Amino acid sequence: MYSRVYSAGLNGLEAQVIQVEADVSNGLPVFHMVGVLASAVREAKERVRISLQNSGFRLPAKRITVNLSPADLRKEGSGFDLPIAISLLAAFGMIPQQKLQKTLIAGELGLNGEIDGVHGALAMAIMGKKEGFRTFILPCENAGEASLVEGIQVFGVSSLSEVIGYFKEECPLQPAKADKRLYEDSGLCKDGPDFSEIYGQERAKRALETAVGGGHNILMIGAPGTAKTMLARSIPGIMPQLSYEEMLELTKIYSVAGLLDGEVPFISRRPFRAPHHTVTATALAGGGRNPVPGEITLAHHGVLFLDELPEFSRNTLEILRQPMEEGKICISRLGKSYEYPAAMIVIGAMNPCKCGYFPDMGRCRCTLGQIQNYLSRLSEPLLDRMDICVNTERQNGVKKGRRGETSGQIRERIVKTREIQRERYRGTKISQNSELSGHLLEKYCFLGASEQQLFEELVESTGVSMRGAQRMLRVARTVADMQESDRIGEGHLLEASAYKVVSNQYWGSGGRSWEEM
Repeated sequence: MYSRVYSAGLNGLEAQVIQVEADVSNGLPVFHMVGVLASAVREAKERVRISLQNSGFRLPAKRITVNLSPADLRKEGSGFDLPIAISLLAAFGMIPQQKLQKTLIAGELGLNGEIDGVHGALAMAIMGKKEGFRTFILPCENAGEASLVEGIQVFGVSSLSEVIGYFKEECPLQPAKADKRLYEDSGLCKDGPDFSEIYGQERAKRALETAVGGGHNILMIGAPGTAKTMLARSIPGIMPQLSYEEMLELTKIYSVAGLLDGEVPFISRRPFRAPHHTVTATALAGGGRNPVPGEITLAHHGVLFLDELPEFSRNTLEILRQPMEEGKICISRLGKSYEYPAAMIVIGAMNPCKCGYFPDMGRCRCTLGQIQNYLSRLSEPLLDRMDICVNTERQNGVKKGRRGETSGQIRERIVKTREIQRERYRGTKISQNSELSGHLLEKYCFLGASEQQLFEELVESTGVSMRGAQRMLRVARTVADMQESDRIGEGHLLEASAYKVVSNQYWGSGGRSWEEM
């Protein structure tokens, strides 16, 4: 007899329908599996056979052939165990085949018949709904994330016997329901330091508010102990809550990467990723033998914090250039290309030299050659993509007295700034100022005669490239939005250019020599 069961396989961040076909015929008792299978899938026949046996279902001695199609797509992972088992039972007549229509099944089988979770269940549910599936049989630990997709029924199962009982109508199952109250309650980050706990550093706080308000990349430079890391780790507290669509997209990414929490099966907070400077290029960009999202994609809609930026491998840092410019990263592996989203804010923090005290030559122990060598670890194209560069000031002693603004107060202003941008760009493909380019930059960053003249003078004096000039204009647009101004004024341009002057102090000193600095 012949049977067909529907499952799903992952191709990057997207899922694809996989047909699991089983044919049982007379002949020598063999168990063949075909369809370009990875080792984990080829080993499924032993897991399935023993799992069925331990669940009370012994397969008769027949010639068994299982095909996973389309045959030209490589099948990865252990999520095909359960659909293979169900297709075999249907082929032997133990399960009515009409119950398998419009049902998508995935799950890994243990030898004792228990069902373990799989990666990418949310991607499977999103794809399955588009393909017309309305019923999903998934492991219990994956049911919560898949139930975020509206308009489908997701049944969480824990054992093979439970699934067989469901198809025989002997064991009714209750569909899983997503508890959106968890999403609403946990949307804002309450972990990490509050901005009010950081004394001084008003200029750096202003720069960070501007960066988050418009989605700009920022580089903080300062001596050791000037709160660079603390400032960066305070950023999740000032970021606005994710929209439901953003949450769904992030949950899909983390589901494919296998990083979802079992208790709260969705990502409700903007991610803050802080890889160590020893991170490899593959871990940062994603990929590998079985391509998975890297740190760049895991920071989507959030922050990628790179502490001690010059200590990262130069080859690793250069990978950032495409995602910082385009908001996505493309990876090619063995004839296939994967495109992962990467709309993130990159925050870099670094000392100005190896010892950390340049340009205070009274304390700096580095030679000018050592300083230049340290700073040259960052390429000009990478620095060009840093919209904002700010110094963190050294504080004298322990500051006491009135605290500054709280993260909540700053977040309220950022939410208002982002709302202004969403309304302005409604109907376009962008949502924040950092995405402006081409004709949209000309349309929404229009300058009057005096502002245009000032802008040209600032570009010439700072010596920025064309890309740097455009990024300066985007920052000016954000500064204007923070002050609820429809037009970009001279003050906004001056503040935006001041963030570029800081980088010139170290990498392009406007014609001054290192000795003069």
